[in-house]
Amino acid sequence: MEETLKSKKEIQSLFKVGKRVSRFPIVLVYLSNSSSKNRYLYCPERTVKTAVLRNRIKRKLRAVLHEEEKNFLKGFDIAILAKKEMLTLEHGELVKILVSLIHRIR
Repeated sequence: MEETLKSKKEIQSLFKVGKRVSRFPIVLVYLSNSSSKNRYLYCPERTVKTAVLRNRIKRKLRAVLHEEEKNFLKGFDIAILAKKEMLTLEHGELVKILVSLIHRIR
């Protein structure tokens, strides 16, 4: 079961100090945490106008992470910034992009 990053202080620290890796249409911001689990934050960009589309992006990202999380390193806070073009990707293509980004985290 994945954990969601909720603390405002920790989120601000993540964006201020964290490192970034990107591959269109996704950017990951990550920072090591003191736990043995990854915590995630899903951030559709502001140009995604409707809540329906923003929630669809979050659901797609959660589905990919649920499938692939066992292969990831543990102990990171990860913010996933997604552009609206992510909605046009097939599931397999989205998996490939997100997994390649997560594997670049060290």
